Amino acid sequence: MTVLPILMYHHVSSNPGLVTISPRTFRRQMAWLARAGWKTLNTQEIEDFFSGKAQPQKSVVITFDDGYLDTWVHAQPVMKELGLKGIFFVTTGWIGDGPVRTGLQDCPNHETCEQLVFSGEMDRVMLRWSEIEAMMSSGAFEFHNHTHTHRRWDKELPPGKERDEALAQDISQAREILLKRLGVKSRHLCWPQGYYNQEYIGIGKKMGMDFFYTTERRLNHQGGDTSRLGRISTKEREYVEWLKWRLRIYITPPFANLYMRQWGD
Repeated sequence: MTVLPILMYHHVSSNPGLVTISPRTFRRQMAWLARAGWKTLNTQEIEDFFSGKAQPQKSVVITFDDGYLDTWVHAQPVMKELGLKGIFFVTTGWIGDGPVRTGLQDCPNHETCEQLVFSGEMDRVMLRWSEIEAMMSSGAFEFHNHTHTHRRWDKELPPGKERDEALAQDISQAREILLKRLGVKSRHLCWPQGYYNQEYIGIGKKMGMDFFYTTERRLNHQGGDTSRLGRISTKEREYVEWLKWRLRIYITPPFANLYMRQWGD
C-alpha cells in the first residue's frame, strides 16, 4: 500500500495561537525532512502519484493555507534554503498590492490576524501579490485555490441554488485571479475551514477541480479518491519526534492499517 502524507500549516510565528508553528519548530521539521531524504511533491507530481504514472517512495506534500505574511518572513527562507517545495492555498480576496516588504517582524496571533482581516486591514497580516510572485520565482512554492472570500456559505445561506451559486462564484473568482495574476490554472482546491459536503464536491468538479484538500485525518492511497484528501495538522513540539512518528505511521503498512481501523478511510 503506497500512501502519500500531506502536511498542513497556516502560521509560522513566534506568537503562539491556533494553527501556529514557531519558526524554530518549523525549521527543525523542514531540516529533518531534508536530512532524512524526504521528497516534497509539487501538484504535477501529486497528480502523477494518484494516476499511477509515478510511484515516489518516501514522499510528502507540504501545504499552507490562507496566505499569512509570517510565511513570507519565516517559511519562505527555510524552504528555499533547504530546496523543499510547498503548495500554498491562498484566499485571493485577502491579498493586496504593494512592493515586497523587508525587515518584517512576526504577525500577531491567529485570533488577532482574523480580526484585522475582517476589519479590512488585511495588508498588516497577509501576503501581497509581489511577495507571492517572489515566492513562486524562488521555486519553493506553488499557489492554488482557497476560494476568494474564505466564507462558510453553509452558515450564511440555506441549501439550494443560491448557496450553490455563491460557492461556485467564490471558487471561480479565485481561479480567475490566480490565472490573471500568476498564470496558474489549477485543478487543486482547499476548502475554507475544512468544510465541504458531497454537493460542494460536485460543484467543484463541474468547475474542473479534481483534487480537494480537507482538514480531516485520512490516508491518501495511490489510485484512491482525490475528492477527500486527508492532511496531517502539524503540531508545535520542541523536537521532531512527533513528525517522525506520524510519517512513519503513514508509510508503514501495518501502522497504516491500524490507523485506518481507528480513524476510517
